Amino acid sequence: MGREDTQNSIILNARIRSHPDLIDIACEGGIITEIGSIGGDGIDACGRLVCPGFVNAHTHLDKADLLLQMKPSDFGKSLTENRELLKRFKVGYEIEEIRKRAKRVIREFIANGVTAIRTQVDVDGTGGLKACEALNGIKEELPIELQICTFPQEGVLDENARSLVEQALDAGADLMGGLPLVEKTEEGHMQHIDVLFEIAKKHDVDLDIQLDESNDPRDFMLPYLIEKTIECKWQGRVTATHCISLSAQDENIIKETSRLLAQARINVITTPSANMITRFDLPEGIHSRPSNSIAPLIHLVDAGVNVAIGTDNIRDIFYPMGNCSMLREMHVAQASTRMCDQNAPQRLIDMATVNGGRILGLNYGIHEGAAADILILGCDAPSGVLNGPENIPMVIRSGRLVCESSREVEYG
Repeated sequence: MGREDTQNSIILNARIRSHPDLIDIACEGGIITEIGSIGGDGIDACGRLVCPGFVNAHTHLDKADLLLQMKPSDFGKSLTENRELLKRFKVGYEIEEIRKRAKRVIREFIANGVTAIRTQVDVDGTGGLKACEALNGIKEELPIELQICTFPQEGVLDENARSLVEQALDAGADLMGGLPLVEKTEEGHMQHIDVLFEIAKKHDVDLDIQLDESNDPRDFMLPYLIEKTIECKWQGRVTATHCISLSAQDENIIKETSRLLAQARINVITTPSANMITRFDLPEGIHSRPSNSIAPLIHLVDAGVNVAIGTDNIRDIFYPMGNCSMLREMHVAQASTRMCDQNAPQRLIDMATVNGGRILGLNYGIHEGAAADILILGCDAPSGVLNGPENIPMVIRSGRLVCESSREVEYG
């Protein structure tokens, strides 16, 4: 949870998609209490479009800005090589250094309109619980909703790995992550998922599992995840992140899998930019495009799957770029999936806001009773969000103006 500081405020002359005329929005106690013609003194939206705050549903704050520590020889490696390289950095982790990097990047996210973040946090034999302790320590310091997901980067099958994950949950982590592909065999992948559900049920937490992260159609654990979700009665409490190899399946399989995901109420998070550049080591004789794909968003959304967007890694071993912009991720998602119909801008806004909020358990939207986490955008229509400059003129968190024209406002 972010800080509970709230402010009673009124946003004047705002444009929202559900109302033909300009309206005012009253915020009190961290929620929207009234929408209509209110008047008075307040924050003037000047006829611009407003939307809920951006929700970065998937990132890795414990790794953010490791780019500054990388050598030239550390760049351009495959995903498997990067996972090994990461151990070198984690051996030298210091809690205060992790906190410093994470706080710097969180402030950049806030300036880019992000009001809520779910971060994956490595918990394993190399780094222990240091990263989790570092991120837990900044939860209340900045004007943002911060959710911590334990991430067993090095696997979860042995007792020591499982014990560390459970310690992290006992220490305040919000939910359980997973990475089946880190195990060596398909059987190991399924066992990994089995263990995740055992831990989730024991601690009564949601699951957010990274899987099917390549172009290889054989890398396809989604059907098993759907099966386990239904078997464990965890519908509505499971998120599948990446799901890239779904795009490599036959069209009929894509449609049927999308239908089953919706039926099991499994969310999907896509991280477009990082997904596009990930490189895999494939067996000899197996051909794959040198650049990656991303999940088939149009099929998923049309099937009724709740799809959200994350930035994934920011300036680190796995993704040496990133400007903390959800607008950039929306651009890449639109272009890489050819999402070009007239409803695409609003669909993408929803993925980056209310859909991600739903995954994090937040009541996001521009309606009475919703969280007063609001962006005043630099345009007056959804189409302008992706066609104009990457600038969020005003960021409001819990009714309080926390950033204006990418300039952080003094908080607290």
